[in-house]
Amino acid sequence: MKKRFMIMAATAIAALSVQAQGSDELAVLQKQLNELSAKIAQMEQSNTDKIAKLEESAAKNKIPDWVNDTKFKGDFRYRYENISTDGTNSKDRQRVRLRVGAYGSVNDYVDYGVRLATGGSSATSANQDIDGGTKKEIMLDQYYVDLHPDLLMGSHLIMGKMPQPWIDRTGLIWDGDLNPEGLALTYKNTYSNGVTLMANAGSFVIKEDKGDDLQLWAAQLAGEAKVGDAKVTLGVSDFYYQNAGSKGAALTTSGANTPGTGFNLVEGFGKVSTKIGDLPFAVNGQYVMNVDAASSDDTAYLFGFALGKAKNKGDWEAGYNYRDTGADAVPDGFNDSDFANGLAGSHGHSFWAKYQIAKNLQGGLTYMMAVDNADRDVNLFQADLNFKF
Repeated sequence: MKKRFMIMAATAIAALSVQAQGSDELAVLQKQLNELSAKIAQMEQSNTDKIAKLEESAAKNKIPDWVNDTKFKGDFRYRYENISTDGTNSKDRQRVRLRVGAYGSVNDYVDYGVRLATGGSSATSANQDIDGGTKKEIMLDQYYVDLHPDLLMGSHLIMGKMPQPWIDRTGLIWDGDLNPEGLALTYKNTYSNGVTLMANAGSFVIKEDKGDDLQLWAAQLAGEAKVGDAKVTLGVSDFYYQNAGSKGAALTTSGANTPGTGFNLVEGFGKVSTKIGDLPFAVNGQYVMNVDAASSDDTAYLFGFALGKAKNKGDWEAGYNYRDTGADAVPDGFNDSDFANGLAGSHGHSFWAKYQIAKNLQGGLTYMMAVDNADRDVNLFQADLNFKF
């Protein structure tokens, strides 16, 4: 339009300048002006059509919003580890753990997560030994959807192979690398009086079978409130393994549990969080009883503390816990695989420390002094470098 206006203006000026030359010259000039205006209009229409087609094509090929909202994140850990067990050779090894995931929202009430990890098919470890320059296995470590529509009133229905939905995660019952498979319903809400209520329930398949499946039914209820300058958390749990008596071999990696024992774990747990000076400080404890155990060695407990928080560059944290796990207190296939080689019927001490070297780079040390179910001393030392990206 701007070009056409300029041409018409220039032509009008030219017409005025030649007006004295007669009407014939003016008619010729007017004809040329009309032809030029028609060509400009045709070009503008062509450009408009091309722009419309480009916009239509862009709309068809537009990347969905959920793809643009997807976040990729992961971590890489390099570990030196030494394990010394009485009566056996000391084991030195270097290990790596790589985890890479994609997380996002499909819409306002459906989230999803997919993560790959090293470590092969182990349920309780994503570690991979450095050995021989061979290619390493990468497995699906998580794959789940999280539904939280308004009708669930703040709850989340999670389906698939998911991060642990449970409130307490100390290793006494569950190894930190375990990602259960099944369905979980979780709830968390802070009320006007400052009390936070947390609850979850779930059904998880442990071993699919032609007959009765080995299945875990789980439920937890906990409350959290301020008491003076401290935050106090108290809760109870029930973890019931259906058909564990006949299919319990799938619950143990070492045979430390009594063959044929059932598992119905009733747990109480608590935590008190406060500050010592400017440093976060927390004390926690757990007590577990297996009411379906085949022996009287059916209880487990843990207590410990942590000081500091390695979050920003230069921050540190350190902690300690003591645990005693009865031979039939918990399935030894799912508890902390590092402590006493994951054996039930063990007890001992754990010390750990972390230091935030730089953003997304953290160093850590762990030392465990345990006595296993055969009354052997099992000492473990780990030095870690953790990278996040």
